[in-house]
Amino acid sequence: MKKPQLNPNDMRTYPVQKSPCLTCPFAGREPLILADFEQYIENLMGNGQHICHSTDKNICRGGRDIQLAWLCSVGMLDEPTDAAFDRAIDDACPR
Repeated sequence: MKKPQLNPNDMRTYPVQKSPCLTCPFAGREPLILADFEQYIENLMGNGQHICHSTDKNICRGGRDIQLAWLCSVGMLDEPTDAAFDRAIDDACPR
């Protein structure tokens, strides 16, 4: 099966890391220190995704988990899962 083409205007086309990398600034065992951590969190709260710093092509698992918890807490998702996120995006932005 052919991999879907990555589309920078549709984050649904990017794979999500299965688990946080060792140096994930959001959930790693040896987290990378971010100079402007609040800016990254603000981005996750409705402005975008965070691309994993160690792959430069996958969505960061640690950042996604923060995002899922927040979206669920404000009622935008019925559960904090990737599947619920994908359903909400499909409902809001059909392909």
